[in-house]
Amino acid sequence: MGGWIWRLLGAVVLFGLGAAGVSVWQFSRYAPQDTPMPEDKAALAWFMDDYASARRDFLVRAEVLTRQLRDVRSIEIEVPNGASTTELFVDGLYIPAQGDNKRRLLVISSGVHGVEGPTGSAVQRLFMHEFLTPERLVGPLADTGILLLHAVNPYGFAYHRRFTENNVDLNRNASVNASLYSTVNAGYPLVDPLINPAGPADTSALGHQLFHLRSMAMIAQHGMPALRQAVLQGQYQMPKGIYYGGRALETQLQKLGPVLAPILDAYPLSMSIDLHTGYGARGTLHLFFDPPKNPKVRQGLQAAFAGQRIDWGSADDFYTVTGDFAGWLGQLRSGGTHLPAVFEYGTMDSQKVLGSIKSLHITVLENQGAQHGYASPADQERIQRDYREMFSPSSPHWRVKVIRDSQAMFQAVLANWPRVGVED
Repeated sequence: MGGWIWRLLGAVVLFGLGAAGVSVWQFSRYAPQDTPMPEDKAALAWFMDDYASARRDFLVRAEVLTRQLRDVRSIEIEVPNGASTTELFVDGLYIPAQGDNKRRLLVISSGVHGVEGPTGSAVQRLFMHEFLTPERLVGPLADTGILLLHAVNPYGFAYHRRFTENNVDLNRNASVNASLYSTVNAGYPLVDPLINPAGPADTSALGHQLFHLRSMAMIAQHGMPALRQAVLQGQYQMPKGIYYGGRALETQLQKLGPVLAPILDAYPLSMSIDLHTGYGARGTLHLFFDPPKNPKVRQGLQAAFAGQRIDWGSADDFYTVTGDFAGWLGQLRSGGTHLPAVFEYGTMDSQKVLGSIKSLHITVLENQGAQHGYASPADQERIQRDYREMFSPSSPHWRVKVIRDSQAMFQAVLANWPRVGVED
């Protein structure tokens, strides 16, 4: 009888080890699938993966608009770069309302998370080419000013990092109130051992090989919503940790604030669209908005995006952040109303558990390498490649869908925009 029990226990252990082995194998090869799209060379041409090329094209298109429209003003904010002699700039273009009344301002920003810059820049330059026509801006949008902010985090764009040179996440750093930087993310210490490993990044290390099993154990104990919020909310105590929000406002935001505030205040209503990639279903343009406390802001966003699905942050797979850039733009206003909107182009099916864990693991490895170095050149190449692919997929199908979905969304929003109410 005793021998039978031991054989059964042995079989259970072997089965568990086999299942764990299969799970590790599946996780290591996880790759979300693209929606098949027809070949479209014109759509693909909008994507420029390096910062310098994207910046040049933005400036060329800005110059064209400057010649076509009146009183257009360029913005150039230099960002220090201690890493090399490469010059880095946040570039902007302000097109004031071409009619007699300044009633609405539309702000479109890209590259707040630098590594997401290729997609944000592509969408932004598409918008400049197809939607900022003289006919539209002196016609149905005559009372609307346009403000474009290109590569808000040029360091991250140039060096393929989400964060600034100071390892600061600009979308956790933006606030007019210094109290943000003393915020305590109560859940972060719980996940710290998992997401901030020490030592050179080694993809073969046991902790990384078993990363998803360790994550699943924490999910089983604490629940996915609590862990997602703890990881992604932002933190202000660990400068080398992921999602670090800084100890003060980053340089480019310090310089941008005084430039942007009078532009925003010139219009009773403003709306910002901040372009991001990463979170959500692969190849899907999500409208992820933090639930507004002001009902008029909610009504304004509903009017601007009438007919579109809006995720208001009520689902279990959503999370909220502190120090977000779109909200900061509204804080710069001295009055009036600001509608903060985010376009998020999904890449990893991270609304699902496996995609979410895979996204986190790639982020953990990249930050470990940036802070502590890499165990080998092969590790560095693999980790950095996976990181770029997570935020700026090279898939032609994904890129074509981004362009087509953006065209449809901008068409709908600009049709709704003149009907959005203006606060007195």
